[in-house]
Amino acid sequence: MTNPPAPNAIDASNASLFSRIFFPNHAHCELRFPDGNLRNHWQSLTNFFDSCGMEPLQKQRKRISRMRHEDGATYNPFESEGEDVTSWALDIVPMPIPEEEWKLLENGVIQRAHVLENFLSDVYGPQNILKKNVVPPELLFANPNYLRTSHNIIPADNRYLSFLAVDLYKDINGNYRVYRDHGACPSGLGYALENRILLSRIFSTFYQNSQVCRLAPFFQEMHETVMERAERRQVDPGIVILSPGPQSPLYFEHALLSRYLGYPLVESQDLTVRNGNVFLKKLVGLEPVEIIHRYLDDMSSDPFTVRKGTNLGVAGLLQAAREQNVDIINPIGSGVVETPVLSVFLNDMCQYFMGTDLLLPNHPSWWCGHDIGRNHVYSNINNLVVKQSMESADKIPSNLLQAIEQFPYRYMAEEPLKPSVSPQFGNNGMTSCYTLLRLFLCATKEGFAVMPGGLAITSDSIATLLSNNPERQQSKDIWVLSEQPVEPISLLRGMESIVTFDRGSDLPSRVADNLLWLGRYLERAENRIRLLRTVYRRLSSEARLQDIKELPFLVILLSSQGLMQTKTGADENMPPYRDLEIDLHKALFARNMQSNVRYILRRVQHIAQNVRDRLSMDCWRVINRIDSYFESATSDPLDLLEETLFTLSCFSGVAMESMTRGLGWRFMDLGRRIERGINQAELLHVGLSRQCVSSKESLEALLEIADSLMTYRARYRTSLQLPPVLDLLLSDETNPKSLAFQLSNIARHVDKLPRKSERKFETVEEQLALEMLTSIRLLNLRNVPQCPDDPTDNSNLIDYLESTLGKIREFSQSIGSHYLSRVPSTPHFSMLGDS
Repeated sequence: MTNPPAPNAIDASNASLFSRIFFPNHAHCELRFPDGNLRNHWQSLTNFFDSCGMEPLQKQRKRISRMRHEDGATYNPFESEGEDVTSWALDIVPMPIPEEEWKLLENGVIQRAHVLENFLSDVYGPQNILKKNVVPPELLFANPNYLRTSHNIIPADNRYLSFLAVDLYKDINGNYRVYRDHGACPSGLGYALENRILLSRIFSTFYQNSQVCRLAPFFQEMHETVMERAERRQVDPGIVILSPGPQSPLYFEHALLSRYLGYPLVESQDLTVRNGNVFLKKLVGLEPVEIIHRYLDDMSSDPFTVRKGTNLGVAGLLQAAREQNVDIINPIGSGVVETPVLSVFLNDMCQYFMGTDLLLPNHPSWWCGHDIGRNHVYSNINNLVVKQSMESADKIPSNLLQAIEQFPYRYMAEEPLKPSVSPQFGNNGMTSCYTLLRLFLCATKEGFAVMPGGLAITSDSIATLLSNNPERQQSKDIWVLSEQPVEPISLLRGMESIVTFDRGSDLPSRVADNLLWLGRYLERAENRIRLLRTVYRRLSSEARLQDIKELPFLVILLSSQGLMQTKTGADENMPPYRDLEIDLHKALFARNMQSNVRYILRRVQHIAQNVRDRLSMDCWRVINRIDSYFESATSDPLDLLEETLFTLSCFSGVAMESMTRGLGWRFMDLGRRIERGINQAELLHVGLSRQCVSSKESLEALLEIADSLMTYRARYRTSLQLPPVLDLLLSDETNPKSLAFQLSNIARHVDKLPRKSERKFETVEEQLALEMLTSIRLLNLRNVPQCPDDPTDNSNLIDYLESTLGKIREFSQSIGSHYLSRVPSTPHFSMLGDS
């Protein structure tokens, strides 16, 4: 925001941090009266911030940014590597609103919600407001937001609007006006919750001593209302949150609300419609769904009825709603309340439905479809903002007057928005920003409830403030200041009755698929990093390149893993060091290699994001630390590999301790065992078949890559021989890195997976698991020569490893076809021919 020359400037000699702010003359100031005196409800906040001082506040600002990143309140699409974008970055200065002022707001938005719900009930029903000319027919029949296919669909309890968000601002006179409504799938509720959680943590003492209304009662009322509606259909109802998935920039919000409210987070492919009923696809079968809290827009909700060709949505969902077999929050078609020109007629609708004027007036606007409105636009066109009336699109024709004459109903105009300004804390201390308030409402038995707080959206530019670009905006937590002491409340209060114990023995097929592959990619990343770390340790030692005897063996392993294009036999000359260094750098950082560390770590992050509602916050914070890898391409490779391996080990440890031993953990660990089994078998197969593991140096490198060197030394001291090495890496079921350990755990996991028949070893994967475990237990390593003169000396062992590799891959395919066949197409890339 450009600071104007200053009649409203406060004397800079004042010690207050807020005295440095300049407020424009063309906007209402939230902090001060026109005479410069501080507004009463800001007094305690300004005193507190002044008592903190600049430097401590900057530290808190950085801390809250770090906490948001660790919580995942950012988005970074996998396709946009390296472009970290923050949604609604949080300003540490909250937005206080006194209780008396809040009551006026609360009454106004509740009245508005009733009007909009009556509007939806009428336009998707008898359409009396058209017959009585309350609104023109163009508002519906020329409106792309109005879905004719939703006509005469009656939602449960006649709740046409169960959830609503309203954007408001204060005009230059300090009066609240409504700028727009969000009806289909309002966003921002999760970010408002995250903002409150973080601010109450960093300013805990001040927050506890302030009479700020808590948010938990709103969420409790929202949950109880949903449960009451669901329990009328089913004693143990199925309630889900339907999200577009991780490709949505607001996926963090969906996952946070899922965790906070306790509803499963699902995607379109998790649901199916059978005989007019909606089901959740789980490992053991189909589970009925009674209520869907959707975050898909209207046009993406049902590809069969609404818009064909979309990858999102659930085919047949609209028909299930028509048959009243599922309750959708909000009903498909409710996005029509977001029509920009609707605000022109809202006061008339309020008069029609409720017999009174709106308590909160709309932003001044005019519709060109009426003579009066069109003439006003023509007379003031240079002072108004002309926009499309039916869609939130920015495309306006160059010959505007001609376009209005030709299609007047398509256009409207409004006064330029001049919202109020409020303080914000940035790099240079306190500045001012333009401010919109987003308030949230939910339907209850009595009508509507308003969350006592919300999301204040801010920017130093009005254009940015009005754009749909949360990554370029900031947000504030809205503090409603009660006149009475506020009692703490938990969302868990009032939920004491337990019908039956539930230990979560089932999960959706898509989640199982992602957890399986999360385990595989985590193990794949660790394997690549251990191999590269072994190479870099030797290159950074005091030995010359030609003196590193095991280097040819390591290059062969790198090549077999797809990490190098150079293929060098044990008896061939090594490539020049500069070429080796280039190949190793590509193995770490190249963007176009699907086998290198960068790619695999991105896959780990991407898949973890797919199941973030299944991971603890500690697990997610560890996953976010992987970002440091992509920012460290110029750092020492060995240090980077050590740090990244430590991060992955942290995730494994946290997941092991935080995940219940249900099917989720089982599939993730099964993925690890499959991948580690493949890695170990390939490692030994390459070494034995290429006859390059006979030297002491190669055996030591082999043990180091397999993370078993310390165990070997504890058992055999410094005597490095091939047979005991093979025993440790192949047959020792007490070694968590051995092939036998992986096959033993695979067999245990398979035994616990759901099956249709009680008969054991009926499925292909059960038979393969038993066969692999039996064969490795019968494997005889006593006749393995220490220094074979010919590869045929170990031909039986080589054949065994090759056979086992094939069986592990066949097992992986069988698991996928048996348990994950409900996933339309696996999104995971299969490398090196494994599945």
